[in-house]
Amino acid sequence: MKIRTQMPKLSLANIFLVVCSTLIPAMTGAQQIDLSQQTWSAEIIRDHGQPVIPLFDGWYPNEDGTRTMCFSYFNMNREEAVDIHLGKDNHLSDDRFKALVPTHFDPLPPRYRHVFCAFTVTVPEDFGQDERITWTLTSNGQTLSVPGKLLAPYVLDEPASDGRGNLAPLVKLSPNGQNIRGRTGIHTPQPIAATVGETLELTAWIEHPNEEVWVGWSHHSGPGKVQFDQKEHQVKTLIGSTQVQATFNDPGEYVVRMQTIDNIAAFEFYCCHTNAYFHINVSN
Repeated sequence: MKIRTQMPKLSLANIFLVVCSTLIPAMTGAQQIDLSQQTWSAEIIRDHGQPVIPLFDGWYPNEDGTRTMCFSYFNMNREEAVDIHLGKDNHLSDDRFKALVPTHFDPLPPRYRHVFCAFTVTVPEDFGQDERITWTLTSNGQTLSVPGKLLAPYVLDEPASDGRGNLAPLVKLSPNGQNIRGRTGIHTPQPIAATVGETLELTAWIEHPNEEVWVGWSHHSGPGKVQFDQKEHQVKTLIGSTQVQATFNDPGEYVVRMQTIDNIAAFEFYCCHTNAYFHINVSN
């Protein structure tokens, strides 16, 4: 079992210590206050007007010698979804590596605190411990960055944790298609066609030793709004499949992210879930 001996579970206070080098007493009032000028209190999480915090969850080795970094985020707003286009306000410091960086950030999930490993970056075997891949986000007037790094304390169990007994669900996007287990994830082999205002059913097939697993659906990227008939639910693994009804209000290229984990509480221990990415082309 790999133990992240120097990286405790991220509480809200830990998150702010990561992104803020200095914390001084907060000002009162309704105006926007830079995070570096705030101390931790319930007022930091608000309905609107706060930034999205980029986070680095850790990394895991792959059988071919490469390593994969996990990036996540924490939306400081209870109600406001934030859209940040790729570019100067949403970018990685090293463009040598492909990554499906999100551009849509859902509000604070009340049950699991932040969105874990929303996307990954795989680096070659010779990527050094002194090298960094930094993710920068600018939202609601504040710019925040987090470095991804291959340090031993940040190693993640993937796709299973022998010590805790967690195992990432096995996911397919077609009945006889490829199956994937783990955070690197699985992608639809071809974009799915959809029409503005018409319901699109998305289906995934899930296998796991447990009788049921948790499944959550999110708007990962794309120009408009996406409505789901249910954002998260428990799936009976005996049935073997799960569906969601998605509706898009604007044309364009979208990505819908599905995440599944045996027990939602396991998110807090950084193990073990599977990502699935549905690429969708929406026309009028």
